[in-house]
Amino acid sequence: MNFYLKLFLFLICFIPNLYADTITVKCTVDEEHTYSFILNKEEKKVNWIDNNNQEMIITIFPDVDKGGKLLIMGGTGKNNEKHTFIIDVVKSVASVTTNLGFNKSGKCGNKAIFEPPDPYAD
Repeated sequence: MNFYLKLFLFLICFIPNLYADTITVKCTVDEEHTYSFILNKEEKKVNWIDNNNQEMIITIFPDVDKGGKLLIMGGTGKNNEKHTFIIDVVKSVASVTTNLGFNKSGKCGNKAIFEPPDPYAD
């Protein structure tokens, strides 16, 4: 009986999370600079995990079904350093620029963040 109770609690707690519209992304620019984000596809917002879950200011949120693939957003880091992030959500490539002159590119994993539609699918 105890097993069934634990199974029931597990299903109630964790099954709804399987259908969440959030994606966690970690972008690596170099050995010293990594950036982590939580993307909410449903609400079209992004939180910067490394900076106290700061909600990012979004200029463009991509809609890959309509051909859009760039996520452009900005936020303020340590010492009021303003960051601008441009992420290609299909190629998983990120570019980071700050007002203090930092400008580098990096990768966000090894596969697409948002899967593009297959043009040959039925």
